[in-house]
Amino acid sequence: MDAVKKLPGGIIELDITQTVTISFKLEEELLEKIDSLVKELGYQNRSDLIRDAIYEYIRYLDSKGTR
Repeated sequence: MDAVKKLPGGIIELDITQTVTISFKLEEELLEKIDSLVKELGYQNRSDLIRDAIYEYIRYLDSKGTR
């Protein structure tokens, strides 16, 4: 772990070298669906759900031999 940063609102940001933060834009409707799934499936946050969805999609592509 390289750094620990305290942010406003009691948020602690950990700079962990094994992960990279990315950002992208989504339509509001898609974001609402993601938020709904986060609650429905018991995820802690959007990032965890999106990360799992990406992993699952990559596994799917691998199983189809399309990657």
